[in-house]
Amino acid sequence: MRGLLPALILVASLPLAAWEALSPSELAAVQGAEPFATVLEAGVPLPPSRSDARCSAGWRYALERSALKLAMVYRTSRAKAERNRITPENNRITAKLARTCGTPELFCHYLEMLAEDTLSPRRNYALNQALNYLLQETYGIDTLQIRLVSETLQLAPADHMLYLLKMPVYGMYDRVPQGALPPGRLLDDVQIMTDVLRRADQELRKVHDRASAEAAALALQPLLPLWNTTRQSRHHLQQGQMKFSPAENMALHLLNSTMSRLVETRLALHAIQWHGSTCLQTIDELLR
Repeated sequence: MRGLLPALILVASLPLAAWEALSPSELAAVQGAEPFATVLEAGVPLPPSRSDARCSAGWRYALERSALKLAMVYRTSRAKAERNRITPENNRITAKLARTCGTPELFCHYLEMLAEDTLSPRRNYALNQALNYLLQETYGIDTLQIRLVSETLQLAPADHMLYLLKMPVYGMYDRVPQGALPPGRLLDDVQIMTDVLRRADQELRKVHDRASAEAAALALQPLLPLWNTTRQSRHHLQQGQMKFSPAENMALHLLNSTMSRLVETRLALHAIQWHGSTCLQTIDELLR
């Protein structure tokens, strides 16, 4: 907190117009909100709010989001090959890759700072706090899911990275939107979920050996972006505190029937270890 005092004293002495000119992140920092206060105190550039990032990036926001996912998939896959350690070299190389695929410059700057040889524990902590906020809050990326998918996929390092980078990241790794469901969204999403799981079951029932398992893994990939659009409804259903209309009840009954059939198919494949295809197992995990 000592490092924040000069900033607090300076800002407190500013006229009201200057206070109004502060960005949401700057205002949060001088008010002591975390992680902004810690980030500011360590002399690390503050991550922007989501609204500020959307406003400044405009139509590029969605492209930056996909680029960030690719960069994080690369960084996470590389760490898996290095005993799940994020090394300075990993951060340096990921920063170079990130610039070529169009991530925000601030992301690259964070990684380059994390790669510094003389980085203190305090500054390292602040940088990771800032990086996590940029990814999770500013761009709404589910970094935990990236790590879990990486851990599930058991392939040689080169194949592991290549497979993850070829997956449709634009429709994956998104955090669940907060707030109430828009009217009619639940019914639409339940119908989409039913269709996705029915098609998944059809593909899984074709699997009878390693080759057909790998083919099914590729065939199921296009379903992931569609499944991802239902994440908010799935989150609300898991909470178990919703009242349903007659139409929603009928749709949910059909969804449960489809799910029951798919569970039988999954159990049969699980019993024979997915014919040795961790690619298929990983895709199936994402459709849950």
